[in-house]
Amino acid sequence: MHKLYLKLFGGIKSFWHFMKIVCIFCIMLLLLFWIQNLTNAEWKWLGFITPFFKNLLAVTDNIYSLKFDFWGAVFELKYLSAVIVLIGCFYFMNLMIIITTLLEAGYTATYLTCRKVEENLLNKSLQEDMIKQEKSIKKYVVTIHTALKPKFSHAELKFDINEQNNLMKDFIYDKLRVDPVDYEGGFMYSFDNFDKVDNILDVLFKVMGSSAPIDYAICIQSGGDMKQLNKLISLKYFGKIIIAADTCYRYKFNTTHRYYTSQIGIFQYGQRTMEAHEILRIQE
Repeated sequence: MHKLYLKLFGGIKSFWHFMKIVCIFCIMLLLLFWIQNLTNAEWKWLGFITPFFKNLLAVTDNIYSLKFDFWGAVFELKYLSAVIVLIGCFYFMNLMIIITTLLEAGYTATYLTCRKVEENLLNKSLQEDMIKQEKSIKKYVVTIHTALKPKFSHAELKFDINEQNNLMKDFIYDKLRVDPVDYEGGFMYSFDNFDKVDNILDVLFKVMGSSAPIDYAICIQSGGDMKQLNKLISLKYFGKIIIAADTCYRYKFNTTHRYYTSQIGIFQYGQRTMEAHEILRIQE
C-alpha cells in the first residue's frame, strides 16, 4: 500500500508537470491566434482550439477590455489579459507541485514514524519473548572430572584419587545436599534453578581453591544439549569452570551476577561450531 501511495503522489506531480506544458503550449497558440486576428487571416489549423480561446477572451474582456488602433490594426488588450491568466495558471501548477511534494514528504515522514514505532513494539515483543524463553530454561548440569596434580602423581606419594574424589563429593553434598551420578569418567550433578547458579559457583570455586592434591575440570551446561556438554568435557580444561555460548547467554538473563565470563576458544565438532567460555569471579 505504501508503494501505491508513492506512485499516486508521483502520478499527481506528473499531471501538474503536464499541465505546465499545456499552459506554455496554450500561450504560444494564443499569441498565434492574436496575430491571426490582427492580420485578418484565417488559419484553419487553429480551429481545434479556437472555441477555448473565444471563451477565455470573453472572460478576460470583462477584466480588461481596452483596445486601440496602431498602424491600422486594432490591438485588444484582452489578449494580453488572457496571456497573463495562462501565465498565472503556469505558476499555479508550480504551486501545486510544491504542495504535492510537501504532502508526499509529510506522508513519508508519518509512514516512517509509524513504521519505526511498529518495529520498536515488535522488537520489544520479541525481546520479551526471548527473555521469557531464556528464563524458562531452569535445568542445568555440572560435570566434574578430576586428575592428580603433576607434583602429587608420583606413585611413592601414595595419593588415592578415589579417596580424594570421595572427599570432594562429601564436601559438595554437605554444601548443596546433592549426590552425583557417574558420567563420562567423572561426576554429574543436576540442578533445576539456573537463576541461582551463583550459589553453586560459590561452592565450585571453593572446591577448586582447596589444597587437595587433585585438579578439577568443571563444565556447566544449561538445557539438555549433551553432545555439546561432551565436547566441553573432552577439552579437559583443568583448573577452569567452562561453559558453552548458549549457557553464557542464559547467564546474562540472571538478575544478579557475582561472576563474569571470558571466551577461551572456538571449537569444531561434527558439523557444529562451539564457543567455550570460562567463568571468572568478579574482583571486589
